[in-house]
Amino acid sequence: MAQARKELSASNAETKTGRTTESEGGKRARRKYASRKDGAERLRQAADKRLNEISEQLADLLKRKALEGDLASAKTLIALAAAKKPIPEPVKKQSEPSYADKLSKEPQWKGEPEGLELGYGDGSPF
Repeated sequence: MAQARKELSASNAETKTGRTTESEGGKRARRKYASRKDGAERLRQAADKRLNEISEQLADLLKRKALEGDLASAKTLIALAAAKKPIPEPVKKQSEPSYADKLSKEPQWKGEPEGLELGYGDGSPF
């Protein structure tokens, strides 16, 4: 038994290098996004990015077709213009004041304490 422990501790000593961490590789690169998105969401974001790049050209094309008499292009332009909504400002969550803050804002007590006896009840103050 003693021989087995000695051999085991010798083999463990060979593997220890004095480093504090177990991993030998470098740090892994972090993902750009917090969580993975499903395919439809990724496709929507890619389409939004491409649309952003060519939005002026598309608007000019819709305008030209609407002026030529294309009713669908005119309706699309009107719908896009009417659907314009301002980007709402983020709502700041107001934290509720702590109990200590609430107490510190109350007026200071003036007068004698009510319902408290001074001393231990036998007449002695302490």
